[in-house]
Amino acid sequence: MRCTVIGNWGGCCRKNEACSGYLLTQDGFHLLLDCGSGVLSVLQNIIDLNDLHHIFLSHYHFDHYSDAGCAVYSRLVNMQVGKTKQKLHFYGLPNAEKFSELTWEPYSDITPVAASGRLQIGPFACTFQKTVHPVDCLAIRVEAGGKSLVYTADTGYFDGMAEFARDADLLISECSLYAPAGGEKAGHLNAEQAGLLGARSGCRTLLLTHLPLYGELERLREQAKKNYHGRLLMADKLMAIDLED
Repeated sequence: MRCTVIGNWGGCCRKNEACSGYLLTQDGFHLLLDCGSGVLSVLQNIIDLNDLHHIFLSHYHFDHYSDAGCAVYSRLVNMQVGKTKQKLHFYGLPNAEKFSELTWEPYSDITPVAASGRLQIGPFACTFQKTVHPVDCLAIRVEAGGKSLVYTADTGYFDGMAEFARDADLLISECSLYAPAGGEKAGHLNAEQAGLLGARSGCRTLLLTHLPLYGELERLREQAKKNYHGRLLMADKLMAIDLED
């Protein structure tokens, strides 16, 4: 399984970059985790949009889903001009008005997912965990080819997330704040908490993402290392991570 970072910024992206988006690839099959601002533009450096048929949306904040509407329009145009015959499939929480807006037959549809649910998307076996966030939000665990990846989406710290990510080969953890700032009310992690999550989960690689637009980013790495002593990476546009034996 390969994970390619498409966008790694929280809230708003830097120029020529993108907010949350992570492309998973296994045996030529693609699954996009989140589709925030700028993701579709950056994604086309990796694959043609007509080769993407599956998008998981963790929640409906703009930095995680705003390009989903653009993806539907892309599929509409490309189906009408004969460049593809496959509709676009979304997966997301059903308890929001935006859920129904992503079904536009025959171009797109959306499948409801829940924290207790299990879903097979091509080669990817997916399970979900509700996070601590002001709106309903799901983390996702993806297993394929004998490897596992967990994406926290947006969340405050809670021990259940460490258990959900237990022994993951790659933990993609949000890291919105510099310590000692607390993100409990906003539903976000600071760098020390992200490191703690990595340590308690026992993950093999910790990838810090959903990064703040201010401050010196290297401080995030230093703060996370106070708690996590394994392989630690900082997400960057088009960074590719192969989960190999």
